[in-house]
Amino acid sequence: MHLFVGTVLAAVILAVPCEADEMFQKYGSTAGWDIFVNPSMGPGCLIAKQNTAAGTQAEIGIDASGELRGYLALYTKRPANVTAGEKVPVVFDVDGQRFTGVATGQEMAGFDGAVVPINNLDFIYGLAKKHTLTIYPTGRDPIVLSLDGTDAAFKSLRECQAAQKK
Repeated sequence: MHLFVGTVLAAVILAVPCEADEMFQKYGSTAGWDIFVNPSMGPGCLIAKQNTAAGTQAEIGIDASGELRGYLALYTKRPANVTAGEKVPVVFDVDGQRFTGVATGQEMAGFDGAVVPINNLDFIYGLAKKHTLTIYPTGRDPIVLSLDGTDAAFKSLRECQAAQKK
């Protein structure tokens, strides 16, 4: 199954530091996830989770600057061997179901990572009922993200997104 990322959307350009609370407006926290408003995305809302032991941060969000779209962004303090703008084919494994996409590399002070635009909001919101997201970037080590707490976090994300329309 394919997520038609990059064909329906151009790569989303994010000015996202890995420490989300430094750039975004905090909306709240729930179930181990922080909820933020990103004014440059429409405004759009996102959930973020840091794993300080692993030196990583994951963000799952909504780009509301046009037609609503989603995105996944993963960052690490370890060198990810990805350069800004580099296209990296990825396979997503969500509880055993596989999808493909293309990530766009980003470099920020002290962090490397990539963002994957998602043109299917059902995929993004469907993560709320899942357990584990494993991302296999071509030629790089897999990244495993626990989706514990995403059900509650996505409820808050939806509330956040609705509040931005007012």
